[in-house]
Amino acid sequence: MTSIPVAWLISVFALLLVAILARQVRMPVVSRLSFCTGLLSIVVVAVFVGVRFQFSDPAFIGLQPYLAAITAPALWLGFHTLTTQTGGPGPKTLPVLAGILAGTWVVIALPFAWSASVAIILVNATFAARLVPLLRLPGERFVHIAPQAYGTLRIALLGCLAFLSLVLVIDTSVLITGLAASEARALQLLSDAAVMVVAVISLGVLVGLALAFGADRQSGAPDPAEAGPLEEDRAVFARLEHVMAEATLFRDPELTVARLGRRLGVPARAVSSAVNRVTGENTSRYINRLRVAHARHLLESTNLPVTDVMLESGFLSKSSFNTEFRRIAGTTPSEHRKSHRSAPMEEARRPARP
Repeated sequence: MTSIPVAWLISVFALLLVAILARQVRMPVVSRLSFCTGLLSIVVVAVFVGVRFQFSDPAFIGLQPYLAAITAPALWLGFHTLTTQTGGPGPKTLPVLAGILAGTWVVIALPFAWSASVAIILVNATFAARLVPLLRLPGERFVHIAPQAYGTLRIALLGCLAFLSLVLVIDTSVLITGLAASEARALQLLSDAAVMVVAVISLGVLVGLALAFGADRQSGAPDPAEAGPLEEDRAVFARLEHVMAEATLFRDPELTVARLGRRLGVPARAVSSAVNRVTGENTSRYINRLRVAHARHLLESTNLPVTDVMLESGFLSKSSFNTEFRRIAGTTPSEHRKSHRSAPMEEARRPARP
């Protein structure tokens, strides 16, 4: 009966990862929520499997595949949002994910013995394939991860890909065995494979602990920005400011640190380091500060609708535009326009002095 504690160990390990990731306050909120959602789905599914083996209770067997379908999309979204300037998904990402998930649930609901297994295999294969391009990205593309954590992030990506690949192999084997032999043989195969799943999840826990330890060590260490910028940093930042002012690159919503590095002819990491040491901000916040300054100018000097101002300034998401504008300017874009339009009007209404 080793399968029962194994299933519960999977739940415990996944919960440990959730607790570790919840502490990563420097990680974007969407990334943390996505990772935790994917891991919690693993927790619940593993509990259902354990209950099924322990008590021979099929009460949760119908709900299990619906939850399992969430895991791969949520984990992929967590890694994906670490590469976006806003730390959130693009305007089309969530609708596409919702469509894929809805389609998967429709297939699961079909009245065929194999439909749930096929649906889970397809969704896991889809998002395992989408993780592969992320492995090929240079470390600088993960703009919300500290340079010293790039190596650990790569291990986490590989661990996630290994987990999904392992689940794919297990689900495919169980499906084939169930169709060719019997459900009892398929369940035995699932029980034997659970040990391998625990091994992969254990690796994930170790990676998560490394991330947590690295974050704690980083928070205890002096901030690089506090050490003062080097002459090279000042030179790179001066060139960056010139390029930003002349070409208004910040208006490009797809602007990345890697592109800035190519434009300046320096490594992307040198750009990140210069911005951090000179301004005390990461590159994403520095770019957003320039975008907000441009938006404030447009709000004060033009009659463009707020949505057009948002797009002209390089933002694609209204929520991120409002959030960053309020963080930097202290008001919403509409309030800012209103406050800067009312003062001249009041001056115009005052009677001229004799």
